[in-house]
Amino acid sequence: MQNRYRPVILTRPGAANDRLADLLEADGLTVWRWPAFTITLPEDQALVAERFAHLDDVEMVVMASPAAVAAVAHWVREWPKHITLATVGEGTAKVIRAAWGDDVKIIYPEGDAEHSGSEALFALVKKQRVPARVLIARGQTGREWLSDQLIALGADVEKMAAYVRVPLELTGEQTTMLARAVAGPSPIVYITSSDSVATLIHAMRVVPGAREWFARGAAVTIHPRCADRLREAGFSRIEIVGTDDERVKNAVKQCLSYDF
Repeated sequence: MQNRYRPVILTRPGAANDRLADLLEADGLTVWRWPAFTITLPEDQALVAERFAHLDDVEMVVMASPAAVAAVAHWVREWPKHITLATVGEGTAKVIRAAWGDDVKIIYPEGDAEHSGSEALFALVKKQRVPARVLIARGQTGREWLSDQLIALGADVEKMAAYVRVPLELTGEQTTMLARAVAGPSPIVYITSSDSVATLIHAMRVVPGAREWFARGAAVTIHPRCADRLREAGFSRIEIVGTDDERVKNAVKQCLSYDF
């Protein structure tokens, strides 16, 4: 049962990370709650508040992550029913409904993680009438692929930084924990964004040997693009699952059976 003490590193921000951590800890697993990014509101909140108070000039608002939904919900208590919401998968669609109810109009790709993402959402949008004006709510940076494709089809696309992602920097306690861990079994890491891979490796730079220890581990992720980034970082044991906590838990337990 030594593998039960192999650290499981959870990298999502906020309550979703804590919920999954509680689930895994209840099964006796060793969990590190290390969000790759902390989510904060932008410095110019008045500008963002003003924009989301006047949405009548847009036909569609894209929110690619739960962080985007949480940020926009800070300013929009009731979603305008005539404005379509779009997102990249079922997980974020559930967060949207939790924020604004089941009556909001949402388009998103249904199915497993491999059939989600910007490409799958764009395929859905193309089947319908392409909206004339689209607002994309995101962090201070983001993948440009979807906006580029919409612009190519004639849409007027506006990008709004609704939140700021602050990358992880290890505390003294976390650094000590990592320094002790590198002599033991490599971790299982749950990654939900491709940017998180480089962020974690950068944060671990303060401990000699930590990068190699990290990459010798196993990874659970939600999308093939994240899996590609993990392979580039040196991971060879990768499970792709959906965002449902039970499915993630089962994938983590599967990784515990690996010999590494």
